Amino acid sequence: MKRILVTTDHSAESQVAFALTKSLSEKFDSKIDLLTVIEDPAQAAVIYALDNPIVPTKDVQEQFKEKVMRDLHALASEHLTDREVTCHVVLAEHAVHSAILSFVREHNIDLVVMASHGRTGLKRLLIGSVVERVVRECPCPILTVPSHGD
Repeated sequence: MKRILVTTDHSAESQVAFALTKSLSEKFDSKIDLLTVIEDPAQAAVIYALDNPIVPTKDVQEQFKEKVMRDLHALASEHLTDREVTCHVVLAEHAVHSAILSFVREHNIDLVVMASHGRTGLKRLLIGSVVERVVRECPCPILTVPSHGD
């Protein structure tokens, strides 16, 4: 196992997968790819990085992508110390799960580790499950880690 992909949406729930990823990486001497997929960079830039609504220009989207990358590096430094980690930010052209699956195929990932947010009922129906969709179509093994969130 040469490459392990761990995904994060920067929530505390998604970060529960980091410790297990680090442990597996140590055991198999694997490289770690840390991935965040931005579904709608224009909307996310306004919500996540900026205080005042503005027109979502390409420049604003790039600034947002750079901020997400800085945050990814901080997460790697905090949770995945002493491992070879490459951080990636992908702007999704379609659904998040499709971007993850494309990344897996393009980067020859051997294992995907994803935290499951544990949504049930109406929340799951309305929001959907990225993990569930990736599990259905992924060409490599997937390890899901329950976050026990709501």
